[in-house]
Amino acid sequence: MFRRSIRRLLGRPACQPFWERLYHFALSGMNIGIDGRVGTSGERWVIDLVARHLRLAHPGVVCDVGANVGEYTAELIARLGDGVKIYCFEPSEGAFAALSDRFAGRPGIELCNFGLSDREGTMVLYTNPVESGLASLYHRRLAHVGKELHPGEPVRLRRLEDFCRERGIARIGFLKLDVEGHELSVLRGGGRLLETNAIDVIQFEFGGCNIDSRTYFRDFFELLNPRYTLYRVLRAGLARIQTYRETSELFTTTNYLAVSRTVSLPVARSVVGRRTS
Repeated sequence: MFRRSIRRLLGRPACQPFWERLYHFALSGMNIGIDGRVGTSGERWVIDLVARHLRLAHPGVVCDVGANVGEYTAELIARLGDGVKIYCFEPSEGAFAALSDRFAGRPGIELCNFGLSDREGTMVLYTNPVESGLASLYHRRLAHVGKELHPGEPVRLRRLEDFCRERGIARIGFLKLDVEGHELSVLRGGGRLLETNAIDVIQFEFGGCNIDSRTYFRDFFELLNPRYTLYRVLRAGLARIQTYRETSELFTTTNYLAVSRTVSLPVARSVVGRRTS
C-alpha cells in the first residue's frame, strides 16, 4: 500500500518541488556541496587521520597545493606537529604575499611561489579581487551565481615529479589539492610518484570548477583506482567508492580522499558503504 502510494508521486509535475528539496537534503547528508570551511567540511578530520598515519609510519612530507592565504596550512601546522615538512604551493603574487607574511621563516615550512601542472610553463590566472579563493587557471562562467572572473596575472607552473626530484623527495605522506579545476593535471604531473605509490594519501576537490576545466570524476577514478582506494570525505568519516557510476558526476564542491593500497590507515571504523557511489 505504501509503495503504491509513493509510485503515484513519481514523475508527477506537481511533486517536483518536493523531490528537488529531498534531493538537495540527501546531497547535504552525503556531504556533497560542502561549505568549504576546514572545520565543518570534514577536512579537519582528514588531517587528524593523516597525522596518526605520519606519526606511526615515518616522518612525513606534506604538500599543500593551492595554499592560497594559508588557512589550510595553519590547520596542518596545528594538528600535525613537529617532524613534518610542509611544502606550500601558491602561484598568485597577492595570495603568496599573504602566505609569506604568515609563515615565512617558520621551521618545517617551505613556500613555493608557483603552481603545479602536468607540464612546465606559464598560464594566466583568472581572479576575482573580492574572493581570492576563486582564482583559477580556467575562465570560469559564474554569472549564474553573480560572480565574474577576469584575466589576472601570468603564473609559473611546474611538475610535481620534477620538483620532488630536485628536492630529493622520495615519498609524499599527504598531498592536498585545491586548485579550482586543475587537480587532474597536478596528479598527472606526479608521474612516477603516482605510478609507484610514492604518494600515500591524496585529498582532492571536485565540483563546479571541473565543468570549466572539462574534467570528470571518471577521469580521477580511472587514474587513481588501480593503485588507490577512493573515498568521499564526510564530516567525521569516509564513504568508500568501490565502483564508478555516472551518478558520481555531481558538480558541486566535494572533497575526496585517495589512499594508496600499500598504506594501512586506521579508517575501518569510520568508513561506511561497501559500494558507495
